[in-house]
Amino acid sequence: MMIKIYLIIIFLILFSSVRANNSIYFFSKSAKTFSIASIHSISDNINGLFYQPISKQNNIDGNSFFSYSEIYNNQFSVFQLGYCLKNNTNTNVSIGFIKRDIDDLFNTSSAWDYNQHLIPNLNDIDYENISRLLYEDIGFVISYNKYYKNKIINLKLKPYYNKIHLNESFGIDIDLMYSMIFNKYNFILGIENLISEKKWDNGVYERNNIRYFLSNSIKLNQITFFSEINNIESPKFGLEYDLNNIFCIRFGYDKENKETLGFGLSSILFDINYAYFNSESNLGISNQISILFKTN
Repeated sequence: MMIKIYLIIIFLILFSSVRANNSIYFFSKSAKTFSIASIHSISDNINGLFYQPISKQNNIDGNSFFSYSEIYNNQFSVFQLGYCLKNNTNTNVSIGFIKRDIDDLFNTSSAWDYNQHLIPNLNDIDYENISRLLYEDIGFVISYNKYYKNKIINLKLKPYYNKIHLNESFGIDIDLMYSMIFNKYNFILGIENLISEKKWDNGVYERNNIRYFLSNSIKLNQITFFSEINNIESPKFGLEYDLNNIFCIRFGYDKENKETLGFGLSSILFDINYAYFNSESNLGISNQISILFKTN
């Protein structure tokens, strides 16, 4: 059965050609994930709840995390929060919140006559009729992980709200992932946006692109190698080098974001992770820092 599922996923990845989208959830990855080229991996705590399955552990009840990102030369910022509601040997239930802020957005609809000046000169603009444009973009996630020996089934429900000036929309995305954990090798089969619906108050519907992916990791002593193929982007590769179980460095590569890098610092009370990544489209560099708070 698993061989059939594996072959189906490979077929969908190799023969699908769907473009990426600008969903708020594209930026909901942890700093560790961004630093290894956004490869899906099994998260060792709840800081991966938006994007990854969470590993089976008995001591993360009540853990929380905070993340802040400045994206593409600070064109906008992304703020994330997460909290573990329930964790035992059978299930993990965690919730999260994400908000995207864009500064310096202005409403110029009344600043000049569009019938006369499609592209106005400076003296054609009435600057008193320029106002700040209201923009709100927030999302939530409920991450449910079910554990079966060395397997994880992860379901993510991701409702969100977007408002631009006077236009409002509500939507929901649903992701499904299946993971298998071996001694030093893990792999994940997943579908993002298995269901994706967004409706604006003017009746317009939008759907995020469906993404099929296969990712895997293998640990050899202090080094872990990551790779992923999917139906939207080019293959991705990543590496994590753990120096002493306290400090690690990470690298990644994919065609869209070029090189990515970051580091992680772990302690009994908290973890700190940092990521740096770029954009092939020359949109600018991005930085992210996240802090995981361990209550157990």
